[in-house]
Amino acid sequence: MRSRRWIVAAFAVLVALAGLAGWRVAASPATPTVGQDKPAPITVHARKYSYSPARIEVQEGDLVTVRFEADDIPHSFTIDDDAYRIAKRAAPGQPAVFEFRAEKAGNFPFYCNLTADDGCRRMRGELVVRRRK
Repeated sequence: MRSRRWIVAAFAVLVALAGLAGWRVAASPATPTVGQDKPAPITVHARKYSYSPARIEVQEGDLVTVRFEADDIPHSFTIDDDAYRIAKRAAPGQPAVFEFRAEKAGNFPFYCNLTADDGCRRMRGELVVRRRK
């Protein structure tokens, strides 16, 4: 009897921890669960004072993974909007990989905030978060 209570208590702790970690139980086969494939990262290259692609489009609510690569000199990927405070730096051979939840719809400019080279100040791109229908 005592070991049964211990097992039930251990299971309750595991369920609580799973909830804190954001794990979901599938409600239907179409609902993603832990361990299923996430969308492929969006790779953004920075080189010669431009981003490629310079426009990133996602849906509101998406979990977005960005692989930011600097191909020539160090660059940054910076969004200053209150909804998305992102400031990531990459150097050649040292990409920055990061995730964020696209919680707010709209257009959000991104830029390079490094000042080592005057061309960095001209680097501009745009994150477009489309409202989910």
